[in-house]
Amino acid sequence: MNLDCRGEGPVTVIFDSGLSDWSSIWALVQPQTAIRTRACTYDRAGMGYSDLSDRPSTPSNIVDDLRHLIKAAGIQAPVVLVGHSLGGFNMKLFAASYPSEVAGLVLVDPSEERMEARGRAQASAKFGEETSKKMFSEDDGTAEWLAHFQDCAAAAKKQDLDPLSDLYKKCTDPMHVRLGAVLAKERQVVQVRYAYQAAQASEAVNCVYGTNPLLDEQYKGIFGVKNALGNKPLIVLSHSIVDTQEPLAEEQQYVWLALHEQTAASSTRGLHRIVPNTHHNIEVDQPQAIVEAINDVLNAL
Repeated sequence: MNLDCRGEGPVTVIFDSGLSDWSSIWALVQPQTAIRTRACTYDRAGMGYSDLSDRPSTPSNIVDDLRHLIKAAGIQAPVVLVGHSLGGFNMKLFAASYPSEVAGLVLVDPSEERMEARGRAQASAKFGEETSKKMFSEDDGTAEWLAHFQDCAAAAKKQDLDPLSDLYKKCTDPMHVRLGAVLAKERQVVQVRYAYQAAQASEAVNCVYGTNPLLDEQYKGIFGVKNALGNKPLIVLSHSIVDTQEPLAEEQQYVWLALHEQTAASSTRGLHRIVPNTHHNIEVDQPQAIVEAINDVLNAL
């Protein structure tokens, strides 16, 4: 597994990226954090420069991999965990599973488990039952979204994807211009490969947006209790820009923020901040907001 650590300090900060991303997405955040303390990015199995695993990329397996990586690298616990999107859920699950090994967290627009169970009542109260029903419809595009990742992996297994093809564009996130030309080129090198596409597909199928009812029950048991994250310093950051061209976008944002508020409340020292002028990739749009949140957690420690 690929691990990149910079800086020195008494507390190590570890970063996890969202679906389809890897350590390079933190290029504007890690160096600033490393000025103050030790800052480590890593690539999940199959992503970036890490080998593909022979087991499914479930959140619990991802947490297990990271825990072993931390120990193998000799990183002293407790650590501060920073995660974006699905990586945010991974870090939340890590903290709930191994509380003594985590000092604090910054969750950047984190994915949320059991969205319908936790958010439908609030959506109904705010927008009415009919709108709420549409928001949580079984025909919400999730099945198609998951299937397309499988198609990408199948195509890459036959041969590396052509980075100039429409298929490649369909199977990867667009490059963020602010990260520069070097990373843009390197993303193409990595993302055409089967390992990346297979890992991406496995993470998608097994993530919190999947359809496994057993996982829902597991997450209910872990997070459906008061103060699931104890009294750890915790900051949840949410994006602020809503794509009004998308149907029900404002309603979905309302639920998104409500669930982030719930996650922040899972620690007695939790805070929720909405970051101005940001889309989902806050680490690209407003990296300084994440650096400040990390510093606030370190100050609280």
